[in-house]
This record gives sequence, C-alpha cells and structure tokens, in this order.
Amino acid sequence: MDTLLAQARPQLERWGVAPAQANVLEQLAKAIPVLSIILTLIISLSGISNGNVPTAPALEQVRTDVVNRINEVRPSHGLGPVGIDTELHSNAQAIAVRNANAGTEEPVPDPEGNLVVLQMNLPYSQLDATRIVDTFVNSPAHAELLFAPDYEGVGVGIANKGDHAWVVVQFTVPAPNSVESIE
Repeated sequence: MDTLLAQARPQLERWGVAPAQANVLEQLAKAIPVLSIILTLIISLSGISNGNVPTAPALEQVRTDVVNRINEVRPSHGLGPVGIDTELHSNAQAIAVRNANAGTEEPVPDPEGNLVVLQMNLPYSQLDATRIVDTFVNSPAHAELLFAPDYEGVGVGIANKGDHAWVVVQFTVPAPNSVESIE
C-alpha cells in the first residue's frame, strides 16, 4: 500500500493537489480495509435484524412429516400405513440424540429381536421429510426394510448437533417368540 501511495503522491502533486491534501488521501487509503470490514459487518447485521436469517426446521414437525411421508410411499408397494408407536417414537428420539452426541450412527440394542432400524445423517440445512424418506427409498437395502409388510408400529427420532442432523426410524415387527391369541 505504501508503494502505491509513494507512486501516487507525485502524480497528485502534478494535478495540483497540495501535500496536505495528499496526506488526507493517504489516510483514507489506509482506512479502506477497516471501512470494508465495518461495512460488511453492518450489512450482515442488517440482514439478521430484518429476519432474513435461515431458520431451522422444527424437529418435532419433521418427525411427524417423516411418518406421514412413509405412509404416503407405502401404498405404492401395496402396503398399508403404519401407526406411530409412542414408546418406539421416544426410543428412536433417544437414539437420535445419542447418535448426534457421538457424531456417528451407533448400533441399536434389540433384546426382543423385533426391531427394524434405519439410520442416516445429513446436513442440518437439508433436513426435510421428503429428502429423508426418498433417500431410504432410493437405497435398495433401506427400501427393502422400509417396505416390509408386517410392521406393527413406527417411531422416528431426529436430533442435531452443529451442522448435522441424525435420523433414526424404527419399526416393530412381531417378536419371534411371541404368541398371539385370536378370539
């Protein structure tokens, strides 16, 4: 910057700019980087104060939307809807929180042998029920699990940490050792 000012000073004097005025220009030139930072900050804060900051989706709503989206795609495979199992929904949420805190998809315990679990993580900015379910549908291994016919209930958990969201979808199937009575 000093080299540029040294080169500009003789030119300014030739144009009739007095040395005192040249000093003002030098000071202004030195202030430009600082002014640029201040202007950027003002523009950023102005956008925030106007409410233009992107908002995060409400996780509870996305959980409900995932269940609804699952029930929208199941009929295309000749399957009926699956209802929310509140206990499973709570368990799936606890696992999603655990995954978010660990930063990885952890194994899900299944002591009764009646759980089917789908897990994924994605950028929080892309958290959307359609994206989540369509990602499962487009993965043959996940789609096979998503479209099993004998589910008794579904639970969905979604948690975020930082810029990632962790999704857990659990289905229950009849336990292998269960005895059902039909009256």
